[in-house]
Amino acid sequence: MQVFRIAIKTVLRHPIYLLVYAGFLSLMGVFIASSLTFGGSNGNEFSPYETKFAVIDRDASAFSEGLTAYLREQGTEVPVEDSPMALQDAVAKGQSSYTLIIPEGFGEAFAEAARAGDELPTMETVYSYYSTEGNLMDQVVNEYLGIARAYAGLEGTASLEDIVQHTDEIMAEAAEADSVQVGGTSSEAQRFVFFLQWGTYTLFASIIVCVGVLMTTLNRTDLRRRNLVSPLPSLSYGLQVAAGSLLVMVAVWLWTICLGLTVFHEAVSMISGTGLALMIAASFAFATIPLSVGYLLGQLGVGEFASNALGNILGMVISFLGGAWIAFDLLDPAVQTVAHFLPAYWYTNALQSAADLTAASSETVMPILANIGVMLLFTVAIFAVALVVGRLRVQSAEAGGNAGAARATTRA
Repeated sequence: MQVFRIAIKTVLRHPIYLLVYAGFLSLMGVFIASSLTFGGSNGNEFSPYETKFAVIDRDASAFSEGLTAYLREQGTEVPVEDSPMALQDAVAKGQSSYTLIIPEGFGEAFAEAARAGDELPTMETVYSYYSTEGNLMDQVVNEYLGIARAYAGLEGTASLEDIVQHTDEIMAEAAEADSVQVGGTSSEAQRFVFFLQWGTYTLFASIIVCVGVLMTTLNRTDLRRRNLVSPLPSLSYGLQVAAGSLLVMVAVWLWTICLGLTVFHEAVSMISGTGLALMIAASFAFATIPLSVGYLLGQLGVGEFASNALGNILGMVISFLGGAWIAFDLLDPAVQTVAHFLPAYWYTNALQSAADLTAASSETVMPILANIGVMLLFTVAIFAVALVVGRLRVQSAEAGGNAGAARATTRA
């Protein structure tokens, strides 16, 4: 097992890669998943945002008082002095997002204009154009005035009190709304799902870099030539290298899974046992893909710095197309089509389907196993290419194989 020990020591001589790619990226995934909002619990009721507003009532009529009372139900009233400087400061300093100035005699003038069908008197408004709060509150005021105008026009003898009462009754009507949980997964459980989706970047970058460094060291020309003439069978050598690479992969995968299970234990508790087992199995199957990619890069003779670059680039691309950076449904249809040819798409499908699993049956489990099977096919295909490349490289002149021997004979 000398080759196996050398392989492990090679990885341990580069602890910075494990700390940065496995440690730092995993912790980054924890922070991002913890800070994101995946929806409130079912017991929380919806509470609308209350805009800060101010009313300068110079009319003091029943209509202006009724309008002010209605606005209090829509937001939070803040006191503002009736002076130009105070009004400017209220908006500039963010004390009030919307200020309504009702001129003297507005109530009676509004009712008379509505009855006669004339142009309505106007009110002054002061709000910032840097946010939509003031604009939305102004729309509420216009809606209130529209209903009041219609009633005053239809009921020509209605008093200001009657106009306010009728308008309040109409404005109080609203459609009932309720929240519906889509799928079988709790919103909180999505934190663990997102963490594993983010793990596509962690697994790809860390495993490719570490396995690439391992393979680059063992495939140096001088070391490779000594191994070719050593009494160690090539099968034993290959198995020991594979065992070392597999151990690196398992270590990184275990760290990622255990970290997620520990930090997001509340989210994990909301997932069924069968679903959680399938999620872990899907994560392991996905981890074998960067293992095969790292093995392929090593067989190609890719250097340490190139492995770093490829690991990062592939990790970011794969995680992006898998929905870690942006929801998959928001991607362009052409990009979604491309994602079908990459393993992260099948990994994300397996994770989400397993997280939504409530009752295990052949109809619900088989699609998840099919996604896992597709990921394993990626691994087998890449590993097969790596074996062919490795075989050709052994026989090449640079590796000192048959081609190297033939070249030496020709020179002699």
